Amino acid sequence: MEGHGEHDEIITRKADDNEKFSALAFKLMTDPFVGQLTFVRVYSGVLAKGSSVYNPIKGKKERIGRIVQMHANDRKDIDELHAGDIAACVGLKDVTTGDTLCDPG
Repeated sequence: MEGHGEHDEIITRKADDNEKFSALAFKLMTDPFVGQLTFVRVYSGVLAKGSSVYNPIKGKKERIGRIVQMHANDRKDIDELHAGDIAACVGLKDVTTGDTLCDPG
């Protein structure tokens, strides 16, 4: 996966757990029991519940409250996501569809 850094340089990341974290928020949904769910696909790295992510589109850092695996109307809490995984995150306030999330550092 390729992207652009702060100074417009090309950054390449492999779909690997050992790379820095990057993900795409592709869907938002409101759940009556959980609140706002942000569905993400992890492209590289690992995302753990309780960790902080950086949204370069908004220029803001946010904290992941919970991570839930959705199965139709059922939810299962999980501790982390790996490269290639899709799940929903709880606790993201300023993320919109199409935003990129990455390591805060």
